[in-house]
Amino acid sequence: MIVKFATAAGPAGALLPGLAVPSFAAANDEAREETALLNTALTLSQAISSAEQQTGGKAFDAGVDVDHGKPCVVVETNGPKGVETVIIDAGNGQIIGGHKGGEAD
Repeated sequence: MIVKFATAAGPAGALLPGLAVPSFAAANDEAREETALLNTALTLSQAISSAEQQTGGKAFDAGVDVDHGKPCVVVETNGPKGVETVIIDAGNGQIIGGHKGGEAD
């Protein structure tokens, strides 16, 4: 998780100590992603297996993303066609997208 910090500057641009605060928007997104699979029938293992079958590769990274309130699993594989990203709908287990190359961090 990337935590963003905002800082406050005083006169002449001097940083005022103790006024750095974390961005709670990032924390809310992280919490939503952590619980996204709780109400779905799809497991992370099932999503990884599906992506590996689709690409013929081996998964090296997987995670949950919530896009427009809808949970999906993003799996990156490396195989005969190189690195591929597969996006799976967590609600029904269907592959809903993907592309060559990995996801931007």
